[in-house]
Amino acid sequence: MAAMNVSNAFLGAAPGVAAFNSLASLSGMSCRCRIGVRATQTLINAKLVAASRLLDGLDAAIASNRLADWTGTASEEYRTRLDRIARQSALLRDDMIATSRLLWSAGAA
Repeated sequence: MAAMNVSNAFLGAAPGVAAFNSLASLSGMSCRCRIGVRATQTLINAKLVAASRLLDGLDAAIASNRLADWTGTASEEYRTRLDRIARQSALLRDDMIATSRLLWSAGAA
């Protein structure tokens, strides 16, 4: 499985930034709430970026360490486990991207 790089999904201005900036115009929204939303977005976004980079490294390691010349029962189990980890990595990436989209849509509704 080729390494996937989705770090850019979490970097820079996210789609919900304009929506977040529009929070200032909501009369019922206190400054403390906006500050809390922004702090949460910043913290979680930083963790998503870090996790994405770690998954990039994991995916690259899996792709380059399949040990194609190794045969036998142990080698089959090894590659089966690598495939399972790669699938879990892909699922985690999907969840992280969906979470990021939700995070940056805070206040858009």
